[in-house]
Amino acid sequence: MLYTTTVFNRTTLRFDEAYSPLLSDFNIQRLPDDKSVRLLLNRFSGSGIISSDYYKYGFFSASIKLPAENTAGIVVAFYTSNVDTFEKNRDEIDIEFMGNVKGKRWRFQTNMYGNGSTSRGKEERYRLWFDPSKDSHCYSILWTPKNIM
Repeated sequence: MLYTTTVFNRTTLRFDEAYSPLLSDFNIQRLPDDKSVRLLLNRFSGSGIISSDYYKYGFFSASIKLPAENTAGIVVAFYTSNVDTFEKNRDEIDIEFMGNVKGKRWRFQTNMYGNGSTSRGKEERYRLWFDPSKDSHCYSILWTPKNIM
């Protein structure tokens, strides 16, 4: 589930004012508050959303519950990117959850790309100490003029 919230004394926008479907809205379930959505995954397709605006800095957060069981080959990602403007030399900040084999510890990866390459950024991999498919957990990116946390 993705939440949009009031940050830095700004008004929370309705989903349609701030985002649009990345591919189609087939696997996007709007919630009653019209400020949150649930992105769904089935055997045939996933889902995604894209911001209606460009951002230079900000606080980005998502509540994510990963699919259970054997998910090898599936990557669930929460990221910022300017690939629509700079296709070959994009900048990107990622939180990615790698597919999992039942019974093994989940892995996730963080990436920062500058100019289309991790040589101008950083890539880190971690093993989770909890099962992210049992409950939703909040994952956030804080991007300031001097730091990315």
